[in-house]
Amino acid sequence: MSEKAEKIIVYIPNNKESLTEKDISWIEKFQTIISIGLKQIVKTNFNLNLEFEDFLKKKNTEELIIVQVFVNSNFTDVSVINKNSELKVSCILNIYCDPEIDQSINSGFSIKLYDEITEKKLDLSEGINELKNDVWLKFLDISYKIKEELYHLSKSSEEAMQNIYVAQTSKDQDRNRKIVIRELEHLGFNVLPHTSFPEDLISYGDMVHENIKKSILSVHILGNNYTPINKNIEISGVELQNDVFIEVAEELIVQNKNIHRLVWIPPDLKPKSEKQRLYVESFKRNIELLKNTEIIQAPVEVFKNIIKDKIKGLTSVKEEIAPSEDNKANSVYVISNNQDDKYLETIREELTKNKISVLEIAKSQEKIDLLREHYHNLINCDGLLIVYPNDNKQWLNSKLSDILKAPGFGRKKQFLFKAILHDSGNKPEMNIKINDLEILLANEKSPNDLLKPIIEKFK
Repeated sequence: MSEKAEKIIVYIPNNKESLTEKDISWIEKFQTIISIGLKQIVKTNFNLNLEFEDFLKKKNTEELIIVQVFVNSNFTDVSVINKNSELKVSCILNIYCDPEIDQSINSGFSIKLYDEITEKKLDLSEGINELKNDVWLKFLDISYKIKEELYHLSKSSEEAMQNIYVAQTSKDQDRNRKIVIRELEHLGFNVLPHTSFPEDLISYGDMVHENIKKSILSVHILGNNYTPINKNIEISGVELQNDVFIEVAEELIVQNKNIHRLVWIPPDLKPKSEKQRLYVESFKRNIELLKNTEIIQAPVEVFKNIIKDKIKGLTSVKEEIAPSEDNKANSVYVISNNQDDKYLETIREELTKNKISVLEIAKSQEKIDLLREHYHNLINCDGLLIVYPNDNKQWLNSKLSDILKAPGFGRKKQFLFKAILHDSGNKPEMNIKINDLEILLANEKSPNDLLKPIIEKFK
């Protein structure tokens, strides 16, 4: 980054004398909090100055980032900024602090800095440490956007950040969408779109098309609600964006270019309507028909890691490695919900004796770490063995579901084998159909005979 201090203006489009003491105090607190946020995430030097309406009369040839804060609905003509030839404006970030403000008057990046549930202005009169997490997250959104603009000011066009599109989702997943956006911005990517989503179908489709086409990755989130773009249009924004992605992907293929899509389904998803249920099910069912698409159903923290791995794969230079004797498959992921199962030690010993690594999960870990290790093993193992000595249909079917989703977690190769080992007289009851799934009946077979079909796969 540049050694010079970049100039950031917190601009209030009001005459200072027309504001109340309460307004002035609120604005000063806003400036303090933004300054704290920027110091946490920005490494370059910057000056953060507070200005009011008379700032537009000043001459300034430096390139500016203007954070335009609408404290109330009695502001002056905001179009003056763009008309003032004396100002060199890099970008304008619009911050709406009151729900009564007309937010259609400006284009560009904007954020609602008020309580969107109660539709009340945020109270910044308490100590900074007393602010709620959701309020801090809104301020961090502003800080990350400023960081992005500072990056653009200090880098040449050849070094510009790569774009990632994060699709609009239903309101129940807005918070998770913001978590994903913050993670990507923290990693240094330019998250699109910068503007709010239009409400008419044509403008919506055009904006989405333009932004996806400029991106290396498109991230989509399926929520509980099927939310139409507006009351006169039945198609939801989520569905339309996925349709537009397919259009863009086909256009890019003609140009010998490529784009990838990650579709995230929260593990606790419970569609609120039949239409949304059918839409989600169609996605799961048609995964093999969706080009350049991976579907992930995992906690958001795991999804963030999958995004990072996907980006790493898209942005790194890949070397073709010829198969060799050293690269032969040699690992089996053994899944069991009972660490004391009588077969586990026998399985470990027999596989190890045949120079096959055994991947397992240490049950003593935190839940999120257990999930991460589970997904890591699913991605990297060569074969998979589910040890199923008890009658727990729900547990078994959840593991079978994870096998189907493995490509969405990042798995690139076919499983060498997939098998269930059980000692019941009845065949395991499965709700999910998986091709090439072997059923091994333990009974009184010796360890060598029991695992022979698996060991043969590695020879």
